Amino acid sequence: MKAVRTITAAVFLSVISPVTWAGGLYQPSSKNPEARKLIEQAWALQKSDYTTDIFKQCVAWMEQADGLDPDNPSLLTDLSRYYWQYGDSLPKQTPEQRKQLVELFTRGRDLADKSLKIRETPDGHYWYAVNRAASLEFSSIFSRAAAFPSLYSHTRYVLEHDPDYDYGAPGRLWAEILSRVPRKVVEIAGEKYVEEAMREIDRSISREPRFLDNYNYKTRFMHRYFENREEALRLLDTELKMNPNALPDEITPNKFAQRNAHQLWKTITGKEYPEK
Repeated sequence: MKAVRTITAAVFLSVISPVTWAGGLYQPSSKNPEARKLIEQAWALQKSDYTTDIFKQCVAWMEQADGLDPDNPSLLTDLSRYYWQYGDSLPKQTPEQRKQLVELFTRGRDLADKSLKIRETPDGHYWYAVNRAASLEFSSIFSRAAAFPSLYSHTRYVLEHDPDYDYGAPGRLWAEILSRVPRKVVEIAGEKYVEEAMREIDRSISREPRFLDNYNYKTRFMHRYFENREEALRLLDTELKMNPNALPDEITPNKFAQRNAHQLWKTITGKEYPEK
């Protein structure tokens, strides 16, 4: 078992005396007033909660906005994000459910690809990588391993041009990829991806410890890939003791993250938090 780094004391000091280093998502702009109204509706709705119905409605509104303002790269990228969020909220137990997910993630990937052909941006690269990785989850081991270099190239672009994008999103992406693939994929692709994922998810937490979903991503990485139950529970305990309102612009995602943290705790322990 490889040595696993833990959150340093500096992170906890940051929690006590926070300084915002990393930024959130970018709201797309549009010169079309009707498209702009639809964008604002979607963003306002998502601030209310994170649910499947909300993501589905946001996809519908943003598709309408895209029809009113085609070839707008920032709009295309945001629509790509909503497709991933909608798909990621759906069940995936049956072949029919998985087929639907692949269709949604492929649509998201194609939208990000279209945005990149108009203008290259960090968020375009990021949501292309996210949707492509998600669309391959049910593919063969060799297909997933073959995709690693391309996915890595897209996330390197983000790290080189906007390393703090969405509170360290590249770290979340690679932690999640490695949490979901069989170990054989890593054996084929190479251990460097594990080292990169650990470095970047640690950096994400360190740069903005008040953005709580990063703890969930590292928890899954620790528990599923490293089989480190103790570290996974320590991360969840840290997150669940934090105030979701501490990062004012991200209260809704923080509350959603803590709901997921409670479920992760129960999945790992079989008990409700804080029992082990």
